[in-house]
Amino acid sequence: MNSMNRRLFAAALALAGLVSAASAQNDGSQQQAPRKPITPTTMKTFAGWDVRCYPVQTPAPCDMWEAIAFKKGGQLAVSVSIVYVPSRDQHLFQFVVPLGIDLAQGAKVVTANYTSEAWHYHHCDRIGCYIIVPQGNPVVDALKGQPKMKVRVVQFHGKPVDLDVPLKGFNDAHNSLVELARQKTAGAASTPAPEPPAPAPNP
Repeated sequence: MNSMNRRLFAAALALAGLVSAASAQNDGSQQQAPRKPITPTTMKTFAGWDVRCYPVQTPAPCDMWEAIAFKKGGQLAVSVSIVYVPSRDQHLFQFVVPLGIDLAQGAKVVTANYTSEAWHYHHCDRIGCYIIVPQGNPVVDALKGQPKMKVRVVQFHGKPVDLDVPLKGFNDAHNSLVELARQKTAGAASTPAPEPPAPAPNP
């Protein structure tokens, strides 16, 4: 990944609320106090998918997100977050799956006519284990028009488990995500930079 892709990747992941390993390493040994979450200024809902835009200047100011809970206990089963980078026409995915999985096996997305490669886990925390897919355009294309997708993980004892994610509203949510992201980034680009102060007169 080149330096431009790394910058776009970090900005998009930060917007989606991810913990970026790269930025943590850049901070060195100092720990910063947790920041208050940014409240979205735009939020639209399409069936189970939320489209959110934030008051920040990044290459990807909006995301679309869905979370599914287990029926028994109400704990998180799987969440999916997608950001779109208009300047690169590029999607980035984040999946969060429960703890207790075989990290070495990775995870896949499966639909009726598509199976992704096995993606490696990025990290785990008390919420779950995270998969980050920086080249998400083929996944978006595969999900369009499908009734649901499955995030396939492998438990410690070797049993594959499919975590179902309904795709009702996905196409409309994606169209809204792309449109809003383009509007926000175009508006930020058209905002003139402040003029430098006039030089002080010579004595």
